[in-house]
Formats: sequence, C-alpha cells, structure tokens
Amino acid sequence: MDNFEPKKLLILRILQILTEFSDCDHKLRQNDIISLLRIQYGIECERKAIARNIEFLQTAGYDIVADNNGVYLAEKKFETGELRLLIDSVLSNRNICKTHTKELIKKISEEGGKYFKNYAKHVVNLDDWQKDDSFDFFYNIELLCEAIEKNVKVEFFYNHYGADKKLKHTREKKTIANPYQLFLKNGHYYFACNYDGYENIVYLRIDRITDLRLTELHAKSLKEMQGYENGLNLGKLYNRLPYMFEDTPVRIEFITANGVENMVDNVIDWFGREVEISELEGGNYKFVLTASPRAMRFWILQFGKYVKVLSPQTLVEQIKNDIEEMKKLYD
Repeated sequence: MDNFEPKKLLILRILQILTEFSDCDHKLRQNDIISLLRIQYGIECERKAIARNIEFLQTAGYDIVADNNGVYLAEKKFETGELRLLIDSVLSNRNICKTHTKELIKKISEEGGKYFKNYAKHVVNLDDWQKDDSFDFFYNIELLCEAIEKNVKVEFFYNHYGADKKLKHTREKKTIANPYQLFLKNGHYYFACNYDGYENIVYLRIDRITDLRLTELHAKSLKEMQGYENGLNLGKLYNRLPYMFEDTPVRIEFITANGVENMVDNVIDWFGREVEISELEGGNYKFVLTASPRAMRFWILQFGKYVKVLSPQTLVEQIKNDIEEMKKLYD
C-alpha cells in the first residue's frame, strides 16, 4: 500500500479497529492501535495522528470513550444478546441450507467484533441441525419482495414431499398469484397471496416453491378484496391463525378440564394477550377468543381430554366427528 492511500484511509481504519477489537472490557492504547494498523492494513502512523483522528470521530458523533487505560467504542450496532438471538434464529430455521447458515452466522458474528466471535465459537455445530438442501430459499424471498414492490404477479410450481423425501409438483401447470406480504409463522416463512377468480388470501410456504418467476402482469390490489380494504394486519393474523388455514375468524369459547397445567401459558403463547380468561373451579379456565375455526379444530384436538369447546356449535360438532373417526382408526 503506497503512502497516499493510507493517509486517506487512516480514520476509517482506526474506526474499524475500534469496532473489531475494543469494548469496555478490552480497551486499546495508542500503541495497540498503531500495531494493529501495521498488522491489519500495512499502515504506519504516529501517536499524534491516532489521537487527532479519534477526536475527529468523536466530533462526528461516534461514542468513543477514552480514559487512562485506553479507548474503546462504546456504541455497538448489536448487543451480545441480540447477536445470539439472530444466530439462534438462523440455526433453528431449517429452510436455510448449511452453506447459507455458515455465511449468515459469520456475517452476524463479525458485527460483534473479535471477542464476540471467540465467544460464539462453541455455539455452532451444524451437524446437529436438520437443514434443507435448497439454495433457492433466499433467491425466492428476493424475487417475491421485488414482485411486491413492482406490484406484478408471480408464477411458480408449488410442491409437496413424496415418500422419497423429494419435492413434487402439486399440479402440472404453474400457479399464478398476486403476492402481498411475507412473514414468519411457526418456524416457516410464508407469503400471502391471492389467485385470480377468488376473493380469499392463501398462505404458501416459500420453501415449497420452485421455478419462481416474475411476470409482466399487473397484480390485483389487496384493497380490492372484501375484508382487506385496510390491508393485511399481520398482528391479528398471527393471533387468529394458530395454523395457516384461511377462513373467516369467529368468536370461540372453550374450557379446560381435569386441571391441566400451563394452559394459560399455551393460550397466550398462541393467541396473544387479548384473549378473555376466566378462572373456574378445580384449577380450570374458560377462554374466549377470535380465531379461524378450521385452525382451531386442529389446535383443540392436540390437547385431547384436557380441552372442551363450548361454541360455536359447528366447531363442537366437527370435533365430535373427528373424535369418532379417530376411535374407528383404533378399533
């Protein structure tokens, strides 16, 4: 590196060193910075230049703290707990292949500097995580975001798994849809869309999509559909659809039986804090909420003898019929 370039880059390199190598527990003296500039970037400079450029950075608004023990960058983009949360989110998402998982975790760790990277080494063991092999996941997300931004329709094959554990097309022809929103639910990434000729929203798994393409066709506006004049409210969507079945949300009442533990925790985890809760005798509870009856049918069944639906009656009859059909399977 020649003499001109280091002078231009010096203040940037000092900021990079403070970001990478300093925190409140690891302060850098001027000699430390001089040494790191030489080792990392091949830049030679004097102590006065270090002090002067640190003052420039402080004047520019960077939260650089200096005392008798050295200097450090106090303001970080992410705290340790935030970085761990991001890494764990990447690890737990099975749609992200191992190659992309490694790349993402590396990028996230770099935001925490040298000492976070050392701290995070023990966190990752990809052999213990189930990951898909597809490299299209992020590409599909980018294309869907672009389609939503340009307000154009998309076409793709939607798939399901066969007994050979490979994706197979659910239909011979490509699906054409109006895309509206992307969101994460129950550990899977979905996009909300609509098919021409229908007035409902469909929720499709992005990891089940292949051969995605943007069209030049203008997408139908979400606000044109009844019930979506104000757009798609993701907050209400999360609470009303424990599983991604779309129908009209209704008022649902159910009670617990046999003194089941932690039911209040379960209900709030799934449906949020707007649920009405009444305490009954024997350690039981009554819950009132608004949700999809199709989705609630499966949510209720998972608790077996511990939950009883009171209303609506159509849901009560559906669950009673499901129980009878289940009994036949075991008779």
